[in-house]
Amino acid sequence: MLSICIPVYNFDVRALVDDLHEQALRCGVSFEIIVMDDASDSSYLPYLQQAAALPYVRLITLNENIGRAKIRNAMVKEARYPYVIFMDCDSATVSNDYIAQYLPLCQPNTVVYGGRRYKSEKPSDATLLHWKYGVERESLPASKRQKHPNFSFCTNNFLIDKAIFDVITFSEQLEGYGHEDTFFGLELLGHHILIQHIDNPLIHLGLETAEIFLKKTENGITNLHKVELMLRKKYPDYVGHSKLMRSKIFLQKWHLLSLTNYLFKAFKPLLKRNLLGRRPSLFVFDLYKLGTLCLTSLSPVSQSKRYISIF
Repeated sequence: MLSICIPVYNFDVRALVDDLHEQALRCGVSFEIIVMDDASDSSYLPYLQQAAALPYVRLITLNENIGRAKIRNAMVKEARYPYVIFMDCDSATVSNDYIAQYLPLCQPNTVVYGGRRYKSEKPSDATLLHWKYGVERESLPASKRQKHPNFSFCTNNFLIDKAIFDVITFSEQLEGYGHEDTFFGLELLGHHILIQHIDNPLIHLGLETAEIFLKKTENGITNLHKVELMLRKKYPDYVGHSKLMRSKIFLQKWHLLSLTNYLFKAFKPLLKRNLLGRRPSLFVFDLYKLGTLCLTSLSPVSQSKRYISIF
C-alpha cells in the first residue's frame, strides 16, 4: 500500500528509519522504506547499511550525485506501492502516529502536505539564520498553508498518489538546490490538483551555517528565475505567485532593475555581515534575496552556470 521514500545525502538516517519502520508495523499495512543515497561520503555507508538491515527497507546507492529533482523521480520508479510518502533525510517525527495520520488520505489523485517544524531551542551558533527563517517563515499551521495550497508546498514531508507521476514529475531543469517543489506545486495546480494540508509535521534537524545557507539560497534564486521563465511559457497566470517574484516584476516594470543591482552590489557586504552575524534580520535576508534575483534576471546565462551542486 505505502512506499516511504527517503533520499539521503551525508546524513545518518538510522533513527528516522527505525521510527518509521516501527510505526508502519503497528499500522498493519503493506509497506516498504526506500533509502536512496545520492553519492554520500563513504563514511556514511555503514550507517546506511545498518538502516537497511531492517525488514522492508531497501537501500539503493548512486555513484554520482544527481540532485533533488532527479533522485525523487528515480525513487518513484522504484516504488512498489500505489501511495508514496516523501521526506527529507534530516527529519524526525513529532508523534508516534505520523504514518497513521496519512493512511486515511491514501486516495486517488491526492497530494497531502504535512508541514515542517524546527526545534524550539534557539541555537547560539552560526546556524541562527537558518533556524530563525525556518521558525518564522516555514513552520506554518495547516490553516495558513491551506489558504494558498499549491503555493505552500514543500518536498520535505508529503503523501502522493503514485499515479500522478505518470503525468507530472519534478522538473530536472532545476539543478542543485531549491524550488523544484515550487514548480511541482504549480504544475499540480495547472492539472487542477489541489494540495491538501494537514498538521502532521516533521522536525527539520539539518540546520546549516549561515554561510552555507546563503550559498544554497543563491542557488535557489537561480532556480527561481528558471521557474519564472518556465511559467511564462506554460502557466503565465502563475508568474507572480511569490512576493519575491512580484517585487522583482514591479522593479522591472518601472525600469529599476539596473539601479537595484547597483545598490545591491554596493551594499551586499553590509547585508551579508548582518546575515552572518549574531543578530540576523529576516528583512535584510529578504533584501538579499531580492537583490540576488534582480542580478540573476539581468544576466541569466552567466548566472545559470553558477549553481552549486548541494543536495
